[in-house]
Amino acid sequence: MPKTILHIDMNAFFASVEQAANPALRGKPIAVGGGIKKSSVVAAASYEAKALGIKTAMSTWDAKKICPQLIIVIGDMTKYVYTSREIMKMLRDYTDLVEVFSIDEAFVDVSKLDAIQVAKDIKRRIKDRFNLTCSIGIGPNKTMAKLAGELQKPDGLVVLRPEDIPEKIKDVPVGELCGVGRKLEKYLAEMEIKTIGELNRCPRDVLVKRFGAAYGENLYAMGQGQGSTTVFPYYHETDAKSMGHSYTLPKFTKDMNEVKGYLLRLAEQVGRRLRRDNYRGKVLHVSLGFGDFKFWGKQKKVEDYIDDGYEIFKLAEKILDDEIEIEDLSQRGRGVRFVDVSVSNLIHNIDQISLFESIEKGKLALKAMDEINDRFGEFTVERAGIMNTVLQGKVGMVAQDRSKK
Repeated sequence: MPKTILHIDMNAFFASVEQAANPALRGKPIAVGGGIKKSSVVAAASYEAKALGIKTAMSTWDAKKICPQLIIVIGDMTKYVYTSREIMKMLRDYTDLVEVFSIDEAFVDVSKLDAIQVAKDIKRRIKDRFNLTCSIGIGPNKTMAKLAGELQKPDGLVVLRPEDIPEKIKDVPVGELCGVGRKLEKYLAEMEIKTIGELNRCPRDVLVKRFGAAYGENLYAMGQGQGSTTVFPYYHETDAKSMGHSYTLPKFTKDMNEVKGYLLRLAEQVGRRLRRDNYRGKVLHVSLGFGDFKFWGKQKKVEDYIDDGYEIFKLAEKILDDEIEIEDLSQRGRGVRFVDVSVSNLIHNIDQISLFESIEKGKLALKAMDEINDRFGEFTVERAGIMNTVLQGKVGMVAQDRSKK
C-alpha cells in the first residue's frame, strides 16, 4: 500500500512561543537567546527579525548591530518542551504512528486517513490552542514530506504526490533537501548539480564514485524522490539512551587524518555493539578533547536509524569536516588527545528493508563479519581503512564503553 506521510514543522518555534505568551512581543523583531553577551547566540528569530537579516546561530551582539530594535528574550526551555509535548500528544489523536523528529518537528503516517483534511485540522487546532502556526508537507515518504514543508513558510500546506516528482521540484535548490548541508551543496555545485532536477538526472554510479556508497546511494534516492516510508512511533523508543566509545590517545596530535583513523575504529565498535544488542539509533554525537579539560562536541540527527559502523564514521567525519578547519586544529594548543563517538535516540528490534540491493547486501556482509568476530575475536575481520589505525597494538585498544540507560 502506498504511504502518505505528513511532516509538521512549527514556524520559528521558540520565538513564536514567546510571542504567543507575551502579546507585547507580537509583530516585533525578537530573538531568543542567552542574553546580549558576546558569547551568546540567537537560538531562534521571529519572522519579523528574519526579514531584517537576523539568522539562527548569529551572535546576539552582531544581531543587535544589524537590528538595534531587536528584542532579546532569554530562552525558557521548560516552556518550549511543554508546548512541544502537548502538540505531539495532539498528533497522536489521529494515529499512533507519530515520530518525533526534533522539539518542533514530527512525521505522521496518515496512509489510512484523508491527509489534507488531517493537515488542515492539525493547523487549526494548533492555532486555536497555542496561537502558533506550522508548515505541513505531505509526501509519499519522509524525505519528500519534509521537502514539501520547506517550500512554503510560514503557515504553509504543500502536497507532493508521486506523479509530481520530479517535475514539481526540479528547480528547487538541492540545499533544501534534508541532509544536504553547505559543504555537500558546494561539492554538488562543483559537479554542476545545483537543483533537484539536476540531481535527478545524475547517474547513480557517478554519485557513488564521488561520495561513497552510503552518501552516493542516499543522494541518488533523494534525486529520484525516494526515501524512508517507515514512521517509528513513540512506543518504539527504548529506555536505553545511547551507546558510545571513547579513547584517550597515547599523545597529542594535530593530524586530522590520524584523528579520523581513531574515529573510524571507535565507530566500528559502536556499530558492532548496536547490532549485537539489536539497537539502531538516529542521533550521532562526536567530540574531541584538547587537554586542559577543553572539549568540542557536535551532534546531528539523521533521517534513518543506523547501526553500521562505517556509516556512523562517515556521518561523524562529515561533522568534523563541516565544523573544524585544519587551521583551527593547529591552533588548539597541543592538538587532540581524546576522541569520542556515540549514537543515541535508540530503538530496539526494529529493522527496515532498503530499496537498494547494494544496501541489503551490505547488511549481509556485516552479519557475516559479526559472526566471524564473535567466534575468533574482535577485529579478526575488519575494514581495510582500520588496519593502519593501530592503537597500542591491534588487540591493545580498550576504548571506554559508555552505554547509558
